[in-house]
Amino acid sequence: MLAMVVSLLLASCIDGYKDDWTFSSGVSNTTLLSPDSTSVTFSKDTKGNLVVTWPVVYGASGYQFTLYIVDDPNNPVAVGTENDVIDGCSATRALKKNTKYQVKIKTLGDAKYNNKDAEKVTSVKYSTLLPAYEVIPDNTDLYEYFTNHVIPDSTKELAYELVANGKYTLSGPVDFQKHWITLRGDKVFHPTITYGASGRLRITAGFTLEYVDVDCNAIGADVTDGALLLFSANPDPAILSTKNNSYYIIPNDIVLDQCNIYGINRRLIYDANVKYCLTTLTISDCKITLNALNDANGGIIYMQGGFVNNFVIQNSTVYGKTATPGYFLRYNNSGRPDRAGFASGAINFYNNTFYNVVYSGQMGNYSGMNSALVRLSVTQNIFVNCGSNAVIRRLSVSTTTMPRTLDKNCYWYDGVYPEATEVTPIYGDKSGTAYGVDPTFADPANGNFTVGASATSIITNQSGDPRWFPTVK
Repeated sequence: MLAMVVSLLLASCIDGYKDDWTFSSGVSNTTLLSPDSTSVTFSKDTKGNLVVTWPVVYGASGYQFTLYIVDDPNNPVAVGTENDVIDGCSATRALKKNTKYQVKIKTLGDAKYNNKDAEKVTSVKYSTLLPAYEVIPDNTDLYEYFTNHVIPDSTKELAYELVANGKYTLSGPVDFQKHWITLRGDKVFHPTITYGASGRLRITAGFTLEYVDVDCNAIGADVTDGALLLFSANPDPAILSTKNNSYYIIPNDIVLDQCNIYGINRRLIYDANVKYCLTTLTISDCKITLNALNDANGGIIYMQGGFVNNFVIQNSTVYGKTATPGYFLRYNNSGRPDRAGFASGAINFYNNTFYNVVYSGQMGNYSGMNSALVRLSVTQNIFVNCGSNAVIRRLSVSTTTMPRTLDKNCYWYDGVYPEATEVTPIYGDKSGTAYGVDPTFADPANGNFTVGASATSIITNQSGDPRWFPTVK
């Protein structure tokens, strides 16, 4: 008999509230309480959705439930229906990575038993961000901070968090060595890191820089190791693969995510002429400003000793304040997936806006990647005054050997559509969707690349960095 009662009580939470004596459990004429915050639990279903669960409150008719995104706590955004009435003890909502959430649950009364709604709402925070190992105070020199704070030995990723709207400097080189580090700001209120002339972030392991603004203007154009991200001159010996041509293979991702990067005078990323192989390098949702680069032989992303096996740049804007020379993406010519033990590799450009990027140079230079093992994907990008009028030629190494996916790319050079060099050659964009139109950017000199209303083909094809799509009224 006891087992039957327990089963009925459990069913009351699973099946919802019905005209069943088990729900009231003798509770009547009461102002109910919302579930205790410590009893609210979070899990994920097989599809990766968030499942929020709480215990039954007897005498209730249901619950009022909302899940909010609170990356900006002053402007919460409801996920799904706000103040949704739940006839049960759980709710499922879509989940995003690196996002802060807040759950609000209020118990609803039941007039049948003269039970009133709870007077207070239960509020519980939840986050998909990697928990911060340490929060670095505002107005800190990161060089001094990491000189005085020992990073613990760990095989796991460690997150160091910068405060919202914080102001930081980097007066000297910080070498994270073998540590897998995330240096993270606030998604909405980015802190700023201002590099000094000797400021460098150096790595030989996985690394993520996200939600920060970085000023690199002080790094001189004549400094050969001048870069936002510089690989260590002393690689971790544990990642040396002697059976794969003695590459130092970094297995964890290198990521620049949702950063605004200003004043690149020479390089964005540089491997210090060490034979590194990056398993994956991803640049996502970034805005990168190039000054008058003076290095015609190097690259903005320059793997002089090694290469990137899987390169991704997406939803980003890269622009030169002047028409720049050199290379955008350059690897050592020996770099090829199988030489570092990989079955395949890729070079991917998705939904980016490029303006005045290596105007008199090359978008890609990596002859070893001229291989059927490497897939080239260039889709829904805008290239204005880029790559000496031959973007696809250089990205594809002037051949058709690489398997290619090209779609809805806009090419524009010196005020005309460069069809003769971008589409017509055998190694050109043969997708049938390539086109040329003046994007009529709002104010490119000052970094505003909002597409003009007259560029209807760009708007229709949704080419370029999505942040610049004109707002539909």
